[in-house]
Amino acid sequence: MNNKCSWKVLMSVIGIFSLAMIVSAAAPAAPADQACLTEKQTVYTGIFREGAPRNMNYIKQYEKQVGKKPGMIMWYQDWEQSFPMEDCQKVSEYGAIPHIVWEPWYWGDHNKVPLKDIIDGKWDEYIRGWAKGAKELNQPILLRIAHEFNIEGYPWGIVNNDKNHETYIKAYRHIVDIFKKEKADKAKFVWCFMNYSYPSENWNDWEKAYPGDKYVDWIGIDGYNWGTTQTWSEWQVFKYLFREQARRSRKLWPNKPIMVAEFGSAEKGGNKAAWIKEIPKYLATSMRDIDAIIWFDLKKETDWRINSTPQALAAYRDIMKDPIFASSAAGLSSLTVASEKIARRTAFAPRAACPIAIDGNLSEWDKTYPIVMKDASFFKEGLDWGGPEDLSGNVYLMWDDQNLYLAAEVTDRIPLVNKRVNQDVWNGDAIEMVLGTESADPKRDSFGKGDYQFGFGSGDGKTTKPQIWNWQRRRSPRGGEIAVSKVSKLNGYVLEAKIPLDFFTNGFKPAAGRKVDFDVALDDADASGQREKQLIWNGDFYFYKDPGVWGILEFK
Repeated sequence: MNNKCSWKVLMSVIGIFSLAMIVSAAAPAAPADQACLTEKQTVYTGIFREGAPRNMNYIKQYEKQVGKKPGMIMWYQDWEQSFPMEDCQKVSEYGAIPHIVWEPWYWGDHNKVPLKDIIDGKWDEYIRGWAKGAKELNQPILLRIAHEFNIEGYPWGIVNNDKNHETYIKAYRHIVDIFKKEKADKAKFVWCFMNYSYPSENWNDWEKAYPGDKYVDWIGIDGYNWGTTQTWSEWQVFKYLFREQARRSRKLWPNKPIMVAEFGSAEKGGNKAAWIKEIPKYLATSMRDIDAIIWFDLKKETDWRINSTPQALAAYRDIMKDPIFASSAAGLSSLTVASEKIARRTAFAPRAACPIAIDGNLSEWDKTYPIVMKDASFFKEGLDWGGPEDLSGNVYLMWDDQNLYLAAEVTDRIPLVNKRVNQDVWNGDAIEMVLGTESADPKRDSFGKGDYQFGFGSGDGKTTKPQIWNWQRRRSPRGGEIAVSKVSKLNGYVLEAKIPLDFFTNGFKPAAGRKVDFDVALDDADASGQREKQLIWNGDFYFYKDPGVWGILEFK
């Protein structure tokens, strides 16, 4: 400790011993092995392959190609066909679960089964025949009724039914009610939307068409990486197709398992093999809400097949070796999801005995209380985390009557990789902090008045200087200061910064005992020069938009 400030008075006021016990009690769990990233979740797999299950040789060929049996075999049927008892029995005997996309139309007459007729009971006898067939089968079966209702390609779509989602809901419920009356209890229902609504209008929001918990057993999401095969399309990685939709679904319906009910990738516009290889890593980190995935294996609008090239097939076969993927359908039919209450960690910010010099020397911080991020539980964005030596750190906060102070010791294998400035400082080595400065509902899911997000960019140690940026006011805080220095002992860097309290437009003032909503993240860029991974203290990858996942900062 240097002699700039005396900590004796401060420590006697705070009661360092008792507070340290509180901090210890609230600290994260002991560091976990990186393997826990995949051990936390099992993801079931399924396949649609044209010709199956009528000809199960197509499935046996798939199993031979990829080295693993699918837990689900999916196919399509229209309303001109009766319940496919023989096909379902073949799938059940194989050891998988039948998954039927049940489309309310005739393939030869798309206007044959309007939703209004279903609601009015004109198709009750036909529906009842299916329900009796499912009951007689007496094996688990998944029925995906009137899927992708939020696009205009199907007559059951909301856009084609007076833009009224209630019509869809009534028809869906009517079908399920008949199954329940017939006691077809082993039939489970998948309510499935397309990942992007078209048209993208408020009335076409998929959330509004949810039939209700007692009518839905699974949430399904369909989506495809079209690459550059269409004039309107671009290459999209797996996470951007489904991650936010799955997260939103889990928050809305926390007890429902979620599946990617149809997906695939084109070849044109990117590297399909690399796209495939990333899937288990996403499922193990920022997409843990997803419980099952089904590949659409068909050459149709483009070549969606897993074996569109030898490289794509090799990649798919390789990911099937990942222990995250179930090797059978065992447990799939009875899968339940427990509600998870978001934990709200508490961090502490003591009052500084005197103003802190922003010089990158952290000797004044040695009696503060670190926010420690050193194990896999904090890795919530990115594909590869090489352990604490790759990215980890301690973050500290203090305050006085004029300033809010932040400091950090960051272990980083390749430090000071950030040539970004202003609103782009997040896209490199940086620290992000979010803060709620007014009393607000902690369950809110979007920024409100008094919520702030700050970025502390490290710079590159050369021409790009460190910078503080605030996105709400679109500027660097006047009077703010930041200092960053590379530290060989850490194999990383230290950062020290202050934000003048008069930057906050609502007169925000810390005070002993006051608690505010808060979260913090470590951003890391390496060889690519762009952010590749992120450790987040309390929230998930969406913390920068959703205050509902933040923790608490208590001023001491």
